[in-house]
Amino acid sequence: MTSGPGVSFCISWAPEKFEMRREIRSRRRWGQLGRLTLAPLLWIWLGPAWATGQDQTQDEAIRVRVDLVLLRFTVRDPGNRLVNTLTQEDFRVIQGGREREIVFFRPPRKRTADLGRLWIAFLLDVSGSTFATRAEEIMAAQNFLDNIHLFTQIGVFGFTDKLLVFQEFTSRKQLAEKAFAAARPHQGRTAIYESVEALLAPLGTRARPGDGKVLILVSDGMDDAYHRAERAAARALREDVRIYTILVPSATALPTAPGLVAAEDPKEEEKAAAFARLAVQTGGMHFSGIETILDFDSTLAQINDDVFGNLYSIGISGDPTPGIDPDSPAVVTASNPKLLVSRPFTRAPGRLRAKKKFIEALFYSEVELGPPEDEGLERYELGADVDILRPRGQISGKVGLPFRIKISPYTLSREPDGDVRTQLGIIGQLVDADGREVVRMREFFRATLERKELRDGRGIIYTNKLFVQPGRYNLRLALLEIPTWKMFFFQRDVRVSPPALSRGSRGRTRSIP
Repeated sequence: MTSGPGVSFCISWAPEKFEMRREIRSRRRWGQLGRLTLAPLLWIWLGPAWATGQDQTQDEAIRVRVDLVLLRFTVRDPGNRLVNTLTQEDFRVIQGGREREIVFFRPPRKRTADLGRLWIAFLLDVSGSTFATRAEEIMAAQNFLDNIHLFTQIGVFGFTDKLLVFQEFTSRKQLAEKAFAAARPHQGRTAIYESVEALLAPLGTRARPGDGKVLILVSDGMDDAYHRAERAAARALREDVRIYTILVPSATALPTAPGLVAAEDPKEEEKAAAFARLAVQTGGMHFSGIETILDFDSTLAQINDDVFGNLYSIGISGDPTPGIDPDSPAVVTASNPKLLVSRPFTRAPGRLRAKKKFIEALFYSEVELGPPEDEGLERYELGADVDILRPRGQISGKVGLPFRIKISPYTLSREPDGDVRTQLGIIGQLVDADGREVVRMREFFRATLERKELRDGRGIIYTNKLFVQPGRYNLRLALLEIPTWKMFFFQRDVRVSPPALSRGSRGRTRSIP
């Protein structure tokens, strides 16, 4: 990934009550492992690219049209026992108060629901470099926990340079859900394999003979001690622990200094491959690529199905339906009212396409940034306004074009206590008259506002500038709230003229008094 020439980016954090903390430290790019293109997809595979050491999608995956909304769930009887023998006729899907036609159905892989005691440990990379995916992990984990076997013990752990305990093993799903929400970014280097070995020891001693043991590991894979991967995999095999690895991109991949091109880590591919081998060598699955961060729900559904085998799969059309809000949740009910249908894993293709376009434009310079409606997402749900300021400042003959984005906090997600604690991603792009990109800036940042500040009318202002040669351009700005995937898109033709007086200025993010 390259930054594009002439990017100027600098943040001075909020005065007084508005707090933002930098999470981006190193300068490198996300590797090419698992990279996807923007070519139209006619089909998607419901299966991982890596599974038990080989590509099994040709034989075992089910092909599903990309325009389907896919719902995956479990069913229990009044005694909390899993029911895996129902047919398509036993279910109804209601969306927006109307019944939807079921166009795809697959019963659980297992006809019986007998399972022994199982231990599942989530191990999350909580270094600042991975915070951009944390909200997706939290939301997907809620569905995962709602679909697990009753005899499952769940532990939630994190790591930077050492192992962190967010929740010891428990059968209480509510405690595990709270632990995911508490897994906030910490500072420190990435010590994947040291942390894996530290967690394998108590996992092995607590489980009884015959118990199943699973480790779900989420990280960007960038551990300088990647040579320890073989030892960690060998230890997992001795302890009979199956490892599932989820490779996520790192926020440190984004260049942040004027004119900076992100430095390439010469060992990046080796580190990513070592991370993948943890899963391959222990009989688990490895997930990577843009689809992983776009749809954690689907990733965890595949892991859930591989571990338990109790998921039903139902598909309804994702095409626009008159009278139905496409973003309204689809609810699955069983014809027998005594049966309990779990909260489903959901894959909604329209929103995924818009998310995919934004994320690829964020990480790959060759991907064009366009309005969300180009991908079938017509509504901008994030409240914001843009001011184009007078060109000023020069660097090597290039002029700075400043802009200011005013973000309404009332359209941002809220914590249970009413505070705003969220993550935002931004892309700025200038395109010349021939449609060629001449400069791009991109960044993740965190925003925090307390309830009192909201009552006082505070909001968020983000300012920055793009350095280009004088001329006429099309300015495109995209803003994304990562926890909710609410978007805002702005586009305007601008003229950049040499300033009468060149006095450099610094971009900043601050609160609105």
